[in-house]
Parts: sequence; C-alpha cells; structure tokens
Amino acid sequence: MSLHPHPDVDCEVLADAMGPSPDATGSKPPSPPVRAARLLQAGNGLMTRLDTLLERWLPREVNPLAHLGAATNAMLVLATLSGVLMLVWYSASVQSAWTSLADLGPRSLGGIVRSVHRYSSDLLMVLVLAHALRTFLARKFADARWLAWVSGIALLGLVWFIGWTGYWLVWDERAQLLALDTIRGLDVLPVFGEPMLRLFASDRTVPSLLFFVVFFLHMVLPLGIAGGLCLHLARLSRSQLLPDGRLSIWLTGAVVAAALVYPATNAAAAQMAVKPGLLTMDWWYLWPLAVTARLSGGGIWLATLLATAGLMTVPWWLARRRPRPVFQAKVNISRCFSCTLCSHDCPFGAITMVPRTDGKPFPSQAQIDPDRCIGCGICAGACDTQGIGLEWFDAQHVTRELEGLVVTEVGRGAPPALALVCAQADGGWELFDTVAWARRLPGYIVRPIPCAGWIEPKLVERLISKGATAVLITGCGSSEAFCKEGNRWLPARLNGTREPAFRPNRADPRKVAHVNLDPLRPQLLTAAAARLRAQDPVQTAPARGRIGLWLTGLLVTAAVLAGLLFVSDAPFRNPAPAAAEFVFSFSARGDWLSGATAALPRPEEDKRPVHMRTAQPAKRTRLPVTVRLEVDGVVQEQVFQPKGLKSDGASVGELRVALTPGAHRVAVSLVTGESSQQWQAEVVAQARQLTVLSYEPGHGFRLER
Repeated sequence: MSLHPHPDVDCEVLADAMGPSPDATGSKPPSPPVRAARLLQAGNGLMTRLDTLLERWLPREVNPLAHLGAATNAMLVLATLSGVLMLVWYSASVQSAWTSLADLGPRSLGGIVRSVHRYSSDLLMVLVLAHALRTFLARKFADARWLAWVSGIALLGLVWFIGWTGYWLVWDERAQLLALDTIRGLDVLPVFGEPMLRLFASDRTVPSLLFFVVFFLHMVLPLGIAGGLCLHLARLSRSQLLPDGRLSIWLTGAVVAAALVYPATNAAAAQMAVKPGLLTMDWWYLWPLAVTARLSGGGIWLATLLATAGLMTVPWWLARRRPRPVFQAKVNISRCFSCTLCSHDCPFGAITMVPRTDGKPFPSQAQIDPDRCIGCGICAGACDTQGIGLEWFDAQHVTRELEGLVVTEVGRGAPPALALVCAQADGGWELFDTVAWARRLPGYIVRPIPCAGWIEPKLVERLISKGATAVLITGCGSSEAFCKEGNRWLPARLNGTREPAFRPNRADPRKVAHVNLDPLRPQLLTAAAARLRAQDPVQTAPARGRIGLWLTGLLVTAAVLAGLLFVSDAPFRNPAPAAAEFVFSFSARGDWLSGATAALPRPEEDKRPVHMRTAQPAKRTRLPVTVRLEVDGVVQEQVFQPKGLKSDGASVGELRVALTPGAHRVAVSLVTGESSQQWQAEVVAQARQLTVLSYEPGHGFRLER
C-alpha cells in the first residue's frame, strides 16, 4: 500500500496531453558547490569505504557511522541523566568537592555513575567530532546548509565548554590548571573589578562563589543544547533525534563496561601553592591546556577567536557563491496538478503547497523555498508530470535525449543497456569519471545523474518500452549521502510502496535494478550489472548471521573504547616552569590625594539641607601604592595605580620572583603614601612550590605557605 496515495486525477494523462515544454532544453551544470572538492572527496571516500566495510556485517540501522548525529544525542541523554544522578553524592564546594568524589569506591554505585558520566561525555565528544568531520568531508556545509553548519559548530563549542566546567568541579590538579588558564583569560576582559588570578595563588583565597558559578553553568548550559538542536535541525524534513534502540542500548552498554573495567578517578587534590608536574588528563576536553599554558591572556583570546572564526565561516570561505537559480529546483506551474508528492519527498522541507495562482481547478501548487533548497533533484523523481526539477538537468530534456538514444541504438540493431549513475558516487558532477565507469560497467552506456532519487519510475518504463535491454540505477554507497534520501525513495518507488510507483504492466521489472556502489568491492556492481543484462535476478545482500553480527559489534566496540580510554587518560606534562617562586599578592588602599576644598555659597544664600552644608574635597583620588620587594639583596619596585573610575579604589596586584631551592632572605615594603607596612623573613624554597605572602587591609601580612 502506498504511503502517499496518488490523487484521483490522472496527472500523467494531463501532462502528456500538454506535450513537452518548448523551453525544456537543459543548460550547463552549475559550478562546484565547494572549493578543494577533490581533496574533500578523497576524505569522504575513505569514510564511505569504512561504511561499507562495517555494513558487511552490521545492518545500516546499527552502523554508528550512519547515525553519528543521533548517536550523539543518545550519549547526551545518558551524560545528562548520570550527571543529575551524581548530585546524590557530589558536594558542590571548593572545600569538599574533591573529597566527595575521592571517597566513592571505584565500583560502588556512586563510582559507576561517576564513570558513566565521564565516559558518556567523552563518547559524546568523539561522536560530535566525527559527525562534524564527516559533514565537512561530505561537503554538506554550502548553500542552504550554512545554518546547520554554523549551529553545529556552536553546539560543539557548547558541549566542550560544559565538559571544561565539569572538570573544574572535581577540583583536582587538572581543575587547578584549567582554572588558572581560564582566569588568566578572564582577567583580560573588563569583567571583574580587580585581577582574579591573584586569588588563585593559595588555597585559602580561592573564591567559593566563583566555584558555585561554575557549578551553576555546568548544570544550566545543557538546556542551551536543546535550543541549539532545534536550530541545527530546522531545515530537515525528517530528523532522527535518537538512533535505533539496539544501537542506543549497545552504546550505553559499552559505556557501562568501560566504567567497570577502567573506573574514572581523581587526580591529586588541587594545591594552589604547588605546580603540578606530570599527570594524566582527558584530552577530549582538556587539550587546550597544551596551548593556553604557553599563552598570555590576550593570546588565549586571540587563538580562540581565530579558531572560532575559521570554523564558523567555512560556508563562506570554502564554499562557492553561486546564484540560486543556477542550481536550485524550479516549478513549472502549468504542469503542477497538486499531487503534493514532491513536498513529501523533499529531504529539506524546501517545498510547500500554496494556493493556485494560474486559475486551474486544483487546490494548490508547489513552491520552492530558496533558503532551504540545495538542488538535490529528488523532487523531480517524485513528479510524474515533470512539473518540478532542476533547470540545468531538466527531466523533459533528459527524457527526450535518453529515449532518442535508445531508439537510435535499437534502429541499428543493438538495443542498449543504460547505467544511470549518481554523480555523488564520484564526489559531484565535476569529478564524475565517465571513462572509469564505462570500464566498471562493460556493455552499458553510462550517464551521470544528480542523485538516484532524481529518477522518476516513468522514465525507466519509457526507456524499457522503447527497447532498452536493461536500466541499472547506481547509487552512492555512503550513509552520509550528499542528497540525503535518494537511495531511500528510489527503491520504494521501484517496489511500489511509494508514489510515483513503477508499474510492472508497462515495463518488465526484470530489466531494472537499483544497486549501491561498494567502493571496496566494485566487482559486486559489475557482477550485478552483468546479471541484469542477462535478466537474471540481481542478488541481494545475504542475511547476516547473529554470530558475525555480535563479533563485529564487539570488535568495533573494543577498538573504539580502547582509543576513547587512552585519550581520556593520556599523559600530560605541565609546561609551567618547575622553578620555585615567591609570590606577593596584595590589596591596599593608598592615602587620599590632598586637594583644595570646594567653595561654599554665602550662608544666607545656601539653600541646601543642613547636613550637606559642609566643605567637600575638590578631588577624591587615592595615591598609588608602591611595592618594594627585596630577595637576597636584589630589589625590584613597582607602582600600582588605584582602581575605580575616579581612581578612588584599592590598588590590587601581584609580584612574582623565581627562587632557587634553599633558604632566602625576603623583605617586602608596602608604601601607601605617608605610611608604609614592612615584612621580612627567611623562606625556604622548594622546586614546583610557591611561597605566597598576602596582604589585606585589616589583616596585614599573612604567609600562606
């Protein structure tokens, strides 16, 4: 039974009565949608080969490469649920965060939930990166697809940032490093009234409020992913939010297995006065530490902005700017009889039915949304009146050309076999190699088509009725097909489950076949083509045995998990210098700068309230604070200006001096104007450790370590 019943009116009869359109002449193909198409096709070809390799044993429904976006969502759900459950054990404070996680047994319920949360987040990042890479290699970012690309990159950045904040909440050595790099970048911006980095020199001064802000962001930002997904999928007709249930269960089981085999653990507790040396870290999320630790705050922002701008603008600097009428579909309203099939089959929701404008007795006509159409041509295969399609590959023109070819060859006594090959199998029209395909399909006349879904069953019927011995339609074997659903709709049309359907009473169904290219085994296509010419049944893929299915799934899972876990806990050496340091961190108010008093009006003329009738300083500005630091007789001096718009706030700053291991005589002088504060002592320096001296008004000097 057809999913979309044909309307009562026989549209084909009406269209045939109109005859061919005089302007259906076709035109030259549009320019390639992207630059570097050959290079991108080489990468996409590798992914397609991996697809076909997996699908020798795995059905496409459970091939993770065929459902990267949906599998990403499945891991997002798992990471979110396990994260919420972690609140049962986790304590969100800088004092107890590390302990609350370290006290969990690795294979206790809390420990397993914690590991599931971490590894599902890692697998989420792996899948979203693979999805972005595959989309890029498949050239699915140009023209109307720019919105999906830009929103996808934004979602990738959001997922990464949520993971970054999540590692902050563990408050171990990894969190210590990323907190220092984050605050160094934030201090460049006018966000805080005073530099925050100095507060991270000792454990006592780390702000608890900032830790809670990070926890709040980590909990709230996942809500933004839902909104981003709505935007990301806005231009797709049939988006798959979650994968096949079997694949979801398999991925969840793999994450639980990883949690049991290799439980996630804390690094050593954060000690702000100790510089971490060699440790392990999750490179899926924390890889920026290898870069940011070597950059200043401004350098961090410059690198971030350049990387973001480069990725976000791919649809503009790598894609070609093509006029829309050159490649998009076009409606011939005079041949549109309101069947609505094109609007159902369009993968991108680019076709809507609107009220008639030509006065014909039909309720509606097709209309193209230029902001959605990518020019795939699938709508042409859904229209048996040839009232919609690509102007550069006009269905009426191509039909007349192919029919003429068949009639000519039959007249010569050599009925032809035709191979209609999806040009995307070679990476696009401009890369299609007709000679190579002729060698691959001996005895066939090869013609490229925009997509297998472009084929209208009536075209096949006519070619066979004119005398063609065989019509082979070859689709690309990629699960990330450029035109998305061509290989889905054509088989349904040929077997009669979707309109417009192939009619066996008009043409011998043994003379037509649809076969996808397996780039690893092209001989299968050649053999299928030979059987089709001989009118032998084209063999379908043999049923996969359960044992082979399970073994393949286990091998693929083991390989993916091994790579996931290795990168998730790979070695990292802190690039910060190992030398000991003396750090003086202070906040001090300079004396008021003296100024002339403001002139007052005569008492009898002063209309102000009594409590305001006093002389006020003409200026309320503080003096800068001078810090003099002496280490073993070597003196450095620095002046710190007061904060505030009127320079009436405290002077805040930090001084650092590298020390060699051993005892050192240190003296600090803090001059606020006419008064000064003094401190001196002998300190013992150790490698990778900070000796921190702080000064706060009302508390004076305090040696933190």
